[in-house]
Amino acid sequence: MRAPKFTTVLEPMEREVLGNLTATVSEAIIKRAQSVPEDPLAEMTGIASGHKDAPKDPALARLLPDFEREGDEEYDGDNSLLRSLHENDICRAKLANLQVIAEAVGPDGGVELTLTEEEARAFIAGLNDLRLYLSASATNQDVADLDRDSLVEWLGYNQDSLLTALVG
Repeated sequence: MRAPKFTTVLEPMEREVLGNLTATVSEAIIKRAQSVPEDPLAEMTGIASGHKDAPKDPALARLLPDFEREGDEEYDGDNSLLRSLHENDICRAKLANLQVIAEAVGPDGGVELTLTEEEARAFIAGLNDLRLYLSASATNQDVADLDRDSLVEWLGYNQDSLLTALVG
């Protein structure tokens, strides 16, 4: 039995917008991951350590929220500890999902996208991250000329359509 494939056709402008937004969000996540302060304990143990504080950028903070709400921590510093242990893995997973989108629409990508089931799941997660980043970004220069609400709605439509096809 052949694995299911999911196909859609984008307008050239849609493909370009999706590619540009994917690159913008990927760059923000990479910049965050590369700015991790040195941790002597991590260097001695070989266990990677991430940031202890939430991102200052509201759009990035939306993608990398605290693990617990303020005041819900059992011990003071739980959020910092959890963030330092897991943020790198979360960033890696988000980048992998965004990479699926980038490869589908990338510089040599066409307007017809065909995804396997595994790629479709990653594409859905990547679209969700794009929506979150865009909706939390009040002054993103890359989308200043576009209607932000319409773009978020369009991303949501694509996400919902793919999800419906996936589970339908």
